[in-house]
Amino acid sequence: MKTLIGLALLVAGCSTSDSDAPQLGTSKQDLTGDNGISINGISMNGISINGISMNGISMNGISMNGISINGISINGISMNGISINGISMNGISMNGTDFIGAQLSGLMSNGMQIPLRIDDIDALATDAEILTYEVSVADGAGGWASLCGYETDGSARRALTVNGAWDATTGAWTDTGTFSFACRKASIAKCVEFGYKSWEGYGDHLQACVRMLRADYCGDGVPHTVNGTPINLYDNASVQVDTESWPVDAEWGPDGALCVNHTRGGTQPSCYAAKYSASCGSFSSGALLVNEYNGQ
Repeated sequence: MKTLIGLALLVAGCSTSDSDAPQLGTSKQDLTGDNGISINGISMNGISINGISMNGISMNGISMNGISINGISINGISMNGISINGISMNGISMNGTDFIGAQLSGLMSNGMQIPLRIDDIDALATDAEILTYEVSVADGAGGWASLCGYETDGSARRALTVNGAWDATTGAWTDTGTFSFACRKASIAKCVEFGYKSWEGYGDHLQACVRMLRADYCGDGVPHTVNGTPINLYDNASVQVDTESWPVDAEWGPDGALCVNHTRGGTQPSCYAAKYSASCGSFSSGALLVNEYNGQ
């Protein structure tokens, strides 16, 4: 059974330096989508914990006091938007691929702890600044399974690390000194790969993009779309530009749609009547993103 949850890592602070980005191999898991065009989906984070009955239990976070590598506890953990960094108890600075093999303990909302392990780290093929993490979770039967599930070729799907945490119910992002593992091909990771990197000042765009991909028009965490629907997206900062002449779907901000001109085939949102506007589709109202749907 696949359970979608939010996974957050508790951190001590953040570094602003990107100068220690390692030179690595590259991840081969490509993003589905072209410049401006994306395939939307309902999944926000894509995390799957196999063999463990969740029954509404969610992942609250991971205590950085519990991270160890080869039995050595790591302290001073931080994230600079590219990699996890820390200092071992003997004063040696560690970052990037040094965290391959790290053991972590995920704290569940019912107080239970679940072991996690970083098995591999690679640079993203399309953006060497972004590292991808192969993360395993104890499967409850003495083995390990991919935290993000598997690709069609059987390889483990990877995750990105993203500042802050998303509420699995409301879809709201909070900055509480945490960061999240965001599984690739789900909305959070897709939006980072589109260029909405919070560490480069696009945090609000990232939140708006996650709402947009999930068609969370009302900003309440409820998706209103059908997986696989092509959409065209563009923004007020020209990170993504308009490449199509499709009808407008909605304008977006961090808390959901600012106005709606269409819905994408899912259930009609409760806020549709209040947010409907035939002239929806500009940035004059303060929107960060606009998306269009394939009207053909």
